[in-house]
Amino acid sequence: MTVRLQMKLGLVAESQRPPDSPDTVLVVEPSIGSTTRTKGNLYLVVTGEGGGELRSATNMVAERVRHEYYYDESAGITVCLKKAIKAANRELRVTERLVSRTGEGGPIGIALAVVRSNELYVATVGPAEAYLVREARLLTLPEPDPASGLPCEDGAEPVVWHGDLLAGDSVILISPNATRRIGLAPIQDAVIQLHPQVAIDQIHRQLAGGGLGVSGGDGMIALEADEVSVTQKSQPLKAVWPSDSLAGVPDHSPIPMADAVIESVSTVQHTAKQVQRTADGMLRHSVYGLFDRMPRRPVQRVRVTPIAVQRERQRRVASAIVGLLLVLTVVGASLWYLAGTRQNLNIDRQGRAQAAYLQAESDEIAVLGNGRDLVTSDPATAKTYLEDAYKNLQIASDNGYTSADLDVLSSEVVGGLNHLFDVNVITPQVVLSFGSDDLTGLVLGPDGGAYVIDQTDQSVYRVDLVTRAKVQIAVKGEQPAAVVVTNAAVGSPRLLTTGGQDVLILDNTNNLWRWRPAAGAATGQGTLAQVLVQDSGTWGSNVRAIGTFLTSYDLDEYSLYVVVPSAGQVLKYPESSDGSGYYAQSKANYLSGQNLSVSQVDDMYIDGSLYLLDDGVVRRFDSGQEIRGWTADLPGDTVMRPSAPFYTRISADNPIADQGNLYAYDGVGRRVVSFTKTNGQYVQEFVLPNNSPYFSALQGMFVRTGPNGSNPTLFWIESGNLMSAPLGTGPAASPSPSVSPTSSSSVKPTPTPKPTPTPKPTPTPKPTPTPKPTPKPT
Repeated sequence: MTVRLQMKLGLVAESQRPPDSPDTVLVVEPSIGSTTRTKGNLYLVVTGEGGGELRSATNMVAERVRHEYYYDESAGITVCLKKAIKAANRELRVTERLVSRTGEGGPIGIALAVVRSNELYVATVGPAEAYLVREARLLTLPEPDPASGLPCEDGAEPVVWHGDLLAGDSVILISPNATRRIGLAPIQDAVIQLHPQVAIDQIHRQLAGGGLGVSGGDGMIALEADEVSVTQKSQPLKAVWPSDSLAGVPDHSPIPMADAVIESVSTVQHTAKQVQRTADGMLRHSVYGLFDRMPRRPVQRVRVTPIAVQRERQRRVASAIVGLLLVLTVVGASLWYLAGTRQNLNIDRQGRAQAAYLQAESDEIAVLGNGRDLVTSDPATAKTYLEDAYKNLQIASDNGYTSADLDVLSSEVVGGLNHLFDVNVITPQVVLSFGSDDLTGLVLGPDGGAYVIDQTDQSVYRVDLVTRAKVQIAVKGEQPAAVVVTNAAVGSPRLLTTGGQDVLILDNTNNLWRWRPAAGAATGQGTLAQVLVQDSGTWGSNVRAIGTFLTSYDLDEYSLYVVVPSAGQVLKYPESSDGSGYYAQSKANYLSGQNLSVSQVDDMYIDGSLYLLDDGVVRRFDSGQEIRGWTADLPGDTVMRPSAPFYTRISADNPIADQGNLYAYDGVGRRVVSFTKTNGQYVQEFVLPNNSPYFSALQGMFVRTGPNGSNPTLFWIESGNLMSAPLGTGPAASPSPSVSPTSSSSVKPTPTPKPTPTPKPTPTPKPTPTPKPTPKPT
């Protein structure tokens, strides 16, 4: 018997479809039996490569194909489908003005399926796709040809696939926009594992990208063939009535009283039989009871066990004994082996640790022993010995030596390495604690105070670096008197920068606010006003950084630079001549001819040149062109800090172009690296003591110097605190090899006595590179 199939359907609800989708979805399941048997069910997706303006065209194509297919009774399904698509192409060419190129198809695609009983017909034209899922495999029906879209000049000639539809098969008609954006694997998994409607809902959510909206076509239909169970109802049996009127009536004898006599005789006979059985039973019971009371000889009862059962029992007992012996043997051998192996492993670890320690000690003596100081006299040889000693100390630590065993030697080795690589340990100090508040921005104001963004209460504070007093200068919802837009209020602060005598605040609505400290005031007094940026609403919600460059000191005018990923540019806004703000007509793209995506930029610094931290790398730009020969040197201490630096914050100790040094924060190595502005030459790096929790999630920083660039001090925000540390060039230190042994070694190191090394001389400072002329502001 042929299996009957029913189709489970899944499609996107019209209310969930975006208004810019050009696709049309049509499902026709006739209710008339004759139409169903001859034409079957029609499932149609008409796609469009364009915006929502193609919706009317795809809707017209869908209705035309439906009408022509069900109206035409002149041929089979394959021929009727081809004629219907050609008719839709003709009408589309006449009624719609769509882009059509000679020899190539238009922007309209068709994917349709016809299911008649157990037969499946599938056809595709242009940018539309159809797939068959059978036994968890995805098959293309037929191969899509995006260049054959409608309308076309020479007429559409679709390829119609015809085959059997089996129970459990699934058919997918879908827009190519969906397969390009989320791939075929998620679509296949959803159709195989879920009901068609649930699968379509999940695919549409993935296409929407977590609630961000669908862009482009989203037409899709999922079908699943399911078997319909066949039931049979048997006819109930009907009684046949006899034609004889006396049928079923008890028979009677024709002799009078004969029936009564016969019945009486039968009763007497039955009673006699009952009496006979009762008397016989009583007699048997009496005789057997007498026999039971007579004495008898006891009989020994012997139970005979079959020979097969005896052999089976013996076999089971023997198997149990052998199994028990085998288990005892395996357990004993394992315990013996493990005990010996563990002892051997412990001995091997102790041997490796002691050998590594002795080698490290020998390397250290070769550098600093017997009055030598190769760190100063022969740095290259000292580097080789000390790096080998550091590696051997790590081996000793990994194989059981504790930190107490390694402290003395480790301090000598690490101190020598840090002396070679100009690594300095700085001491962090808490300037002001904000508790558990989330601090996200920090700049040094023109009045010498630190300005901090506090995201917890959505405010900007000024912190006096001498008295450590904080004053709130802006808060979300505040309405200053000087605004560009009536009733404008400050939003949630996002970014900070300085320009001339101003502190600039960019909020989450892309409004720019200017805080100007009062003249001669150092207590946080000043005025807050809105700054006009005419097209700031086009920047989007992901501005990466802002900065300024002072163009006129006398007029206190400065240009505004904004890193806008949506524009793929650093936008430059010159200030208007009347000081009223920044206008769209004067805006310019700063990066000229650069194939650079600014979506990974974390920070920016401007001093005439523009420095970007792009995906962890420092890049320099002059007049909008990247200086290809300028790169920041890599720190040389790759043994102690093997990971390449990934810079996320940048500052400088001198605001003049090509003078002073840059400072970049590397969160991977928990350090701040300094290099020259002129050519990116490595100068030195700064780390914190081993037990310090800071330099793990630094959110902003600046470097403040004294007169003539003396006494530089680093300020940064981290973990709810405003921190500081003087950047002196005193004795350097660095993290020693980590000591985390899995088991304590029983053999302690026996270091060989060595003479105390002579004190290391203070390293000669590197000559400052010759600065190049300050570039003109662009």
